[in-house]
Amino acid sequence: MQIPCNAKNFHNFFNVSRETIKKLILYEELLKKQNDKYNLISKSSVANIWIRHFADSAKIFYILKEMQAFKKLKSVSLCDVGSGAGLPGALIEMLKLEEGLNCKTTLIESNAKKCNFLNDINKKLCLNAQIINARSEELNQKFDIIVARAVAPLTKLLEQTIKISKNQTFFVFPKGKKWNLEVNLLKKKWNYQMNIVKNNKLIDKSGGVTLILTNCKKK
Repeated sequence: MQIPCNAKNFHNFFNVSRETIKKLILYEELLKKQNDKYNLISKSSVANIWIRHFADSAKIFYILKEMQAFKKLKSVSLCDVGSGAGLPGALIEMLKLEEGLNCKTTLIESNAKKCNFLNDINKKLCLNAQIINARSEELNQKFDIIVARAVAPLTKLLEQTIKISKNQTFFVFPKGKKWNLEVNLLKKKWNYQMNIVKNNKLIDKSGGVTLILTNCKKK
């Protein structure tokens, strides 16, 4: 049975603090209020924000938390490419603050109007993320972890983000049930190592996964 789409069940499933739940409730309100203005999420998903967006983003944080980058590095730089409504970047920043992890979060978004929304939630949710209005290809910064959710196919994603990666960068990309097709296309153009994390069926029964890529080099 899928977890219900509400704050109480999110709180129980992820065992987060009441303070974080309060922030998420405000986040939900802001998303609903500003969605028509900024085109932040699909209208079909507005009624299911807690599971379609919050739970789907939170799962990425807990995958990150167990990664070697967080365990070995004293400080981790992470960016959310094509952040849009702040998903998953704002959730990662929120949960990072709760867990006390030493991670600098950057939200990269090329749409100026959506950046206005990101700056608004950054302030109102008491987050400390860096907001950059640009395309990832235009940046000179490099990050330890690069996350992108619902932005582009794998091959295009790597082309867009390889410039901002380090030698040991982790690329963390959640993908839907047709992820295998994207991986098959990726193999033709890139060399890489990959770890596949299957979605918890209590959150998502679609067959989606989160792909963690390392040592990415174009053939």
